[in-house]
Amino acid sequence: MPDNSTKFNPNLNLEIPKWINEKYFEKILQKDMPQFKKILKFTPTAATPPGENYTSIMVRIHMDIEMKDGFTQQQSYIMKTMLDKDKGGTFINTLNLFPKEKFMYEQLLPQLETLYNDINKKVKLAPKCVWVEEKAERITLVLEDLNTKKFKNINRLKGFDMAHMKRVLEKLAEFHAVTVIWQQRNGAYPEEFQKSYLPANYQKSKSYQARVQSFKAAMSTWGLEDYEKYAERIPNAEQFVNAAMGCFNTDPNEFKVLNHGDFWSSNIMQNYTSTGEINQIRFIDFQLCKWGSPAQDLWEVIMCSSESNLRIREFDNFVRIYHTHLLKCLRLLQSTKPLPKLRELHISMLKHGFWGYLTTFTHLVLILLPSNKEASLLNLMQPGEEGDKFRLKAFTNPVYVRAVLDIFPFLLRRGILDF
Repeated sequence: MPDNSTKFNPNLNLEIPKWINEKYFEKILQKDMPQFKKILKFTPTAATPPGENYTSIMVRIHMDIEMKDGFTQQQSYIMKTMLDKDKGGTFINTLNLFPKEKFMYEQLLPQLETLYNDINKKVKLAPKCVWVEEKAERITLVLEDLNTKKFKNINRLKGFDMAHMKRVLEKLAEFHAVTVIWQQRNGAYPEEFQKSYLPANYQKSKSYQARVQSFKAAMSTWGLEDYEKYAERIPNAEQFVNAAMGCFNTDPNEFKVLNHGDFWSSNIMQNYTSTGEINQIRFIDFQLCKWGSPAQDLWEVIMCSSESNLRIREFDNFVRIYHTHLLKCLRLLQSTKPLPKLRELHISMLKHGFWGYLTTFTHLVLILLPSNKEASLLNLMQPGEEGDKFRLKAFTNPVYVRAVLDIFPFLLRRGILDF
């Protein structure tokens, strides 16, 4: 029987599906640990608090197990599986997130790490995937639990300080560079990595209109100087779609990488040395990977995950830190194409500046909201009274307001709000 009594559970509202049980994990342990004999105790808990994950069920599995030599030990895994259709799964599953992530963990990430291994550089990008199962109704992944190696996330409300940002940007450059080499050697990534999702009939979407209405109402309370000039620049649905499509239909000569696509602090884990220095970094959650300008990941991590006082002040410096390390990795991996110049990357950041607006308007709102069982993408998007109430709370949250008071003038100065 599952036992939930002794382990910390960050989300008591998560309903763990009945099929996630001891029997299911016996075959996984047999594959992962040849000396495994039997499970003595099985404890599933939520892997993330409310407001951290919207597209899947994430469960941490704690087990006491007996080995063939009679010794007992503890083992834990992270299990990630699809939402049930009646829990938002119908919409989420149309986005094709799980087939993409399955390909990343099962094939691509091990191949990328091998490319570094081949030049005698030991690089780990992500947790090891120990089990993949694809059934008609769902795809399930079981991954090593990075917590057991003392990896953790920073506080998303606070963001990364300068030392963390430098290391994160260098790790991102390491990931991006090797995805370029893979493409040079193997040709184009599968089709789903080229495509971007935008809902049909966005122009007629009540959801988008409701969000814009709530956003402008909240905006008038922020204390922005001359707030009307910002309010009138918030894109209508047609402008929003055109700007998004402009980011996707990219110039064939532009430097491109495989973007992580959801690159913010909760998908970046780090552990530390005994003196408190950052030791290693791993990325998780590869559901939104997308071939395109690195501007996508750069805008998101700078806007959504750097400390509030660094975000704008160090913006150009962050791009430079990333670029310097990117060139170093591309040279190490013997790239066959011309290396991107720093000014070209800055031009790309401007050209794809819509990512800066998009992540501020959607993602940052939820990232800076303290843990809240109401926090969900669906609540942010749903029209009507309940949605309005939630949006007002999210858009006037003081932590968010502090961020946007810096971000909006910055976007305006760079011409990014000229839709």
